[in-house]
Amino acid sequence: MESLAYLVVIIFMVTIFSGPFAIALTADRLVKFLNTKESVIWAIVNVIRKIVHLLTITIGVLLGMSLISMGVTGPKLIGAYAIVCAYIALRREYFPDFHLLATIGNKLGLRKVGPGDHGPKLKWKKNGRSSGDDGHGPGGQH
Repeated sequence: MESLAYLVVIIFMVTIFSGPFAIALTADRLVKFLNTKESVIWAIVNVIRKIVHLLTITIGVLLGMSLISMGVTGPKLIGAYAIVCAYIALRREYFPDFHLLATIGNKLGLRKVGPGDHGPKLKWKKNGRSSGDDGHGPGGQH
């Protein structure tokens, strides 16, 4: 029975720490450091980082789904946490320009997207005229 308790603790720890570890593998400092190096050794290290990243995401999603399928609330929350962290890590590495919440918020009118933000640039005023500083001529032409 003691070995079963150890197995459960290992499964929970792997589930809890797989997401943050995968997110740490996509840290900007680490990625920039590996991309600035031009040696074959650093390219191999970068490939190994991506393989470990994908394995960590896969393990986190699989264990998270298995915990979500349980009938108890605690493991369901841990499983949902693992899946959300795996999604964040996957999006940070392979889809960095995909901002779903910003796009949905802009469509619903909850969040106005400015020129420096992600998404389309707001160019036109409500009356249909140009604001003048959007590249469509001087501001005085109305």
